[in-house]
Amino acid sequence: MNKIVKLVSILMLTLSLFSCTEKMVFEYQNPLVSLTFRDTHIVPDGGKYYAVGTCAPVWGGPNPGVKLYVSDNLVDWKFDRMLIDAFALDSNVWYKDRFWAPELRKIGDKYFLTFNCQNNSGGFGDVENQKHYHACGLAVADCITGPYTVVTPDEPLTPFASNDMTLFQDDDGKVYCFFNNGWTDLHIIYVAELDIENFKLKEYPVELIKQEPGKWDGAGVEGSHVVKKDGIYYLFYSSWTRGYAVGYATATDIHGPWTKSPENPLFGAYTQNDTTYVVKNGVATPNPDLHITSIGHNQIFVGPDGNYWTSYHGHMKGLENEITLIDPIEFKYGKIYTNTPTYTPQRVEYTTAERDKNLRKNGVVK
Repeated sequence: MNKIVKLVSILMLTLSLFSCTEKMVFEYQNPLVSLTFRDTHIVPDGGKYYAVGTCAPVWGGPNPGVKLYVSDNLVDWKFDRMLIDAFALDSNVWYKDRFWAPELRKIGDKYFLTFNCQNNSGGFGDVENQKHYHACGLAVADCITGPYTVVTPDEPLTPFASNDMTLFQDDDGKVYCFFNNGWTDLHIIYVAELDIENFKLKEYPVELIKQEPGKWDGAGVEGSHVVKKDGIYYLFYSSWTRGYAVGYATATDIHGPWTKSPENPLFGAYTQNDTTYVVKNGVATPNPDLHITSIGHNQIFVGPDGNYWTSYHGHMKGLENEITLIDPIEFKYGKIYTNTPTYTPQRVEYTTAERDKNLRKNGVVK
């Protein structure tokens, strides 16, 4: 009898070990045409992937608000619901039109939705009223699908015109807002600590980096997004000086000083004389096979293998709206490594044990 029990125990242990090292494969090919967002932000939650982004039309016409898309496999996406329906809003609120670059972030047991918009009527969109001329707002929910309550109903979060807000929670639990002062003469990215109980900034925004005329980011800086790895902060940002591209800066203190990478832009693409150029680590190379251009405004999420991935948008020839792209990305010793942008079929192999190890390494699970 004891021998039978022992054999059963060995068999169960063997099966357990086998299941922990099950081989997995994730296949994808850019672009993800079912996710027609600009400034796409992907969030894993509850075994699914959720995404928000800038909806068409981006310029002119009534922007519908903030749409939520959902996917079971990160490749096939479908519309789930409106998180903020612009057409259902009162005409007198300061947040009414041009909802750009929303992001979702889980902080504690709440979900925080940042959005950037304005009201083109009633004087809210007047350039002279700089505080309301396209600014950042915040909404909160108990579940990723909502319903969301706008907690900045009377005033934007920021004391001046702003855009592309992203939230970052540091190791000590403090939460920070990063954003740019879009629509002004000089583009700057700022940071300010956020009071997540009273939904107000705890400090006047601190300048971090700004555009540099004559360089790749001379036209302006926008699309900030922050990751911390091994004590180093990585600040992503985008510029449209030539096509569209993503660069980054690093720091060991969240208020700086921040140092831009000498290999910027990290990735991007543009078209010149009917030829598409792909940009990687500051080097532009003609690529006639690449039919995706204007690549930029990225965010970071944890992918199916438990490692970091980046989402970003691009414009594909023949398609009216921007589409989403994804690729793995790695942070190591103050540098970023990625093969972005890819456009051929990609295959990522891993085991469940490797995935779980990566999730622990990246702080997703303890």
